[in-house]
Amino acid sequence: MRVLVIGLVVALALLVAVGYTGAFHPAGDSFAVFRLPLVVLLALTVIWTPWSRRIRWAISGLCLIILGQAAWNGVERHPSSTDLTLLQHNILFKRQGGEDWLGYVAAVNPDVLTLQEVSVANLTLVDQLSESYPYRQHCPFRSHLGETVLSRYPKIEGTGFCSTRDGLAGMRVETPKGPVWIVSLHVSWPWPYGQAPQITQILPHLEKLDGPVILAGDFNAVAWSHAVDRVGRAFGGTRMGAWVNTFDLPKIGLPVGIDHVLATPEHFAVSVTAQPRLGSDHKGLLARVTFLDDN
Repeated sequence: MRVLVIGLVVALALLVAVGYTGAFHPAGDSFAVFRLPLVVLLALTVIWTPWSRRIRWAISGLCLIILGQAAWNGVERHPSSTDLTLLQHNILFKRQGGEDWLGYVAAVNPDVLTLQEVSVANLTLVDQLSESYPYRQHCPFRSHLGETVLSRYPKIEGTGFCSTRDGLAGMRVETPKGPVWIVSLHVSWPWPYGQAPQITQILPHLEKLDGPVILAGDFNAVAWSHAVDRVGRAFGGTRMGAWVNTFDLPKIGLPVGIDHVLATPEHFAVSVTAQPRLGSDHKGLLARVTFLDDN
């Protein structure tokens, strides 16, 4: 029994450690998805080992630090004022209906929207927002995927772009406080799927962005992943807001946070709250943005 417990503790510790290696191999980001439940199991299991109290408490303490950091980052801190609101949502390519979603958008009344899985089937749903959001950058990809940015603020002529492969739709808009890049992102599942090479292909587009940038999307990667860090570093941005769960993993139902809002920290303070699914398999995110200067 002791050998079994020790073996389980070692295996759990190794799996947690592998989740920190995303910078060296994309498999690390896949294991990072399960970091928190693995840490909980490790903390509960290590107390049953025959190891000395000092070792057991050291491992348990490290687990508590990891869990404490997650709890701290899960607390939302609202800015003192809101200059811009952004709704981020993967609206699901095979969704049925949409009147509830349209009603929700009208009630929340965001200034800009970043959308993913804007398919041929649901593009007509997005078209119904054209009166309130006359400025658009839509980047279709196959019949069932595509990224879109909608804005009530004017699109600066010549700034709209799509990445050379699926992943990005972006444009620069003229807000009351100056021009801001708004980018919608959607990348595939991590290893063994094609997330890492897809990010490599879209990074050059992000590296060209200058000045204030707000990027939001479905990363299919957790907040602490190397993938999110790579995207942010490409344009000098960082992930903003609390860690919130936005998706339940298929088959096992584990809630994870894979939708994020990133922004250039010298320009913005951002708070993020989860929103209803409304026909999608993802929750939306409502970002309240405070400008730190007049850009």
